Amino acid sequence: MKDPVCGEDVKNTSYKYVYKGITYYFCSPMCMAEFKKNPEKFVKNK
Repeated sequence: MKDPVCGEDVKNTSYKYVYKGITYYFCSPMCMAEFKKNPEKFVKNK
């Protein structure tokens, strides 16, 4: 799976955040923090 902020492969699933019922996984706490600031910037409309 890919980190929605930086696009890197996520190997460690310790960094995760649920937004609108969907769990997103991050490669680092920095990417997770960036996502939390403005999730809509990183969420792709499906």
